[in-house]
Formats: sequence, C-alpha cells, structure tokens
Amino acid sequence: MTQVNKKNMEVWEQLSKTNPKYTKPINKGWGTITTIDPMYQIKRMTNQFGPIGKGWSYHVNYHYTDKLIFAEVSVKYCLDAEWREFGPVCSVAPLGKANGKLDDEAPKKAMTDALTKAFSHIGLCADVFLNEFDGNKYVIDDFEEQNSVTKVPGSVLKNNTVNTTRRQNG
Repeated sequence: MTQVNKKNMEVWEQLSKTNPKYTKPINKGWGTITTIDPMYQIKRMTNQFGPIGKGWSYHVNYHYTDKLIFAEVSVKYCLDAEWREFGPVCSVAPLGKANGKLDDEAPKKAMTDALTKAFSHIGLCADVFLNEFDGNKYVIDDFEEQNSVTKVPGSVLKNNTVNTTRRQNG
C-alpha cells in the first residue's frame, strides 16, 4: 500500500474493530444479526475526534408518511483541523406497533439506525459490517492489544487497556 493510501485508511483502521462487550445478536426472523450499542459508537467517535459539537456532530432530518418515519443523518467531523461532512444516510422505521398503537420510539429507532450506518462509512465497527465479526473466534486479547486506543493530541495513537470479557456464542 502506498504512503497516500495508508494515510487515507488511518481513521478507518483506528475505528474498524468492535469490542464484543458492546454487541448483541438479534434474531430478525430471517436470520440473526449483530447489533452495536449506540452509546459505544458515540463514545468511540468522541474518543477519536473529541466531544460532540466540538470535534464531531450530526444533523437529522425526519420525513413522515402515514405509516413510516424516515431519518436522514449527516455527520461532520474534524480531522487535521479541517471539518469534513458526509450524508445524508437514511433509515426507516414503522410508526405503529404490532398491536396497532403508535410507537413513540420510532423516530429514535430510525435516527439511531441511520447514525450507525453513517458511522460505518468512516469505518466505525467495520468488522461487524464486513462480516468479519460473526462466526469468528473473536480473540479479546488481540482486540485489547491492537485496537483499544486513546486519541492523544499531538500523536496518532496511544495504547490503552480495556477490561473486557470473552464473547460467548451459544
């Protein structure tokens, strides 16, 4: 890989590995997927870029139909003292529950899903989206040693140990 390509992939590589402590399998009826804790993602963005509103931010537009809510999320982050923005990335959620009542959590669900998808575009938790996570014998020691990092002003990375437990499949 050329020097330019390595520079282009720095943020992706720093954000790509997911701590299994912050995931859980969800059966969608047609199969099981791995979900990622949204607060973990926000924590990782804050660790990488700084506090929300200062080092990164997002904007959401909502669009409603009779039965659905669409959330369009755009993400901004500051890298090398320059603001970058991308999006919108969209997700949709039903406004009604199976019992026919209004789902008052629908806007949050659509926004959270769109935000997760947007974060994946810069590499956050990319191992989950690239199917490198499920079905693997995930080695926590490797995660701790290679992928748990703290962004330190003036340097690219500094190792930081995270207390985790081995993910159990079953």
